[in-house]
Amino acid sequence: MSLFANLKKAAGLFVEITPTVDDDAALADPLADTPPPPPETKTVETLVQEAPGPALHEVTVPPAASSAALSNDGQVNFPALYQAAGLPTTPITAEQMRDTIAGLPGTDREVKRQTVKVIIANMGKTLGASPETIVTDASRKLAVLHKYTEQLKSTTNAAAQAAQQQIAALKKEIAEKEQIVAAAQQQVTTVTAICQQEAEHLDEVLEFFSLDVPPSKYAAGK
Repeated sequence: MSLFANLKKAAGLFVEITPTVDDDAALADPLADTPPPPPETKTVETLVQEAPGPALHEVTVPPAASSAALSNDGQVNFPALYQAAGLPTTPITAEQMRDTIAGLPGTDREVKRQTVKVIIANMGKTLGASPETIVTDASRKLAVLHKYTEQLKSTTNAAAQAAQQQIAALKKEIAEKEQIVAAAQQQVTTVTAICQQEAEHLDEVLEFFSLDVPPSKYAAGK
């Protein structure tokens, strides 16, 4: 799946948002039997639009970031790339949550989801993290990767096109030089043949006035 396809799919994913409980109201009337509000469902694209910072379609990567984020060994410095794109900082990054999820035991996805909810709820009280902030962070970073690779492709294609034009010009120049060399070689062959013919005529004059002895071509026995 391409990065664009990943981004398009991610933008359309639905996330269940648990409404924030009003702690002050609960403390004011602890005996009130008020059922919690039902969860709300939003797409990732909507979450990102509502969060502080750029929407997915507004994410940009400065041209200078292309070279700054790429190391000499061909690896990409992702933190530098995201920083150059101006993404907002988040209490818990998508990478940190990825490592947390990977470190959870078992394979049951729903169990892991419930465990992560508890972890985020506990950390969120002090850090201000939530599933929404993590989803927003992951989505924007995916948008950065898409914009970055598209920009890299565009730059590479432009350089390749310029190189192809230079190659074509060089090939044309080489062909012209080859024609010059071939013409010069043909001229040498033609001139040599003409001179050889003239030499034969001059030799006849010399032979006419010389004795018919070697090295004359008219010497006896030749």
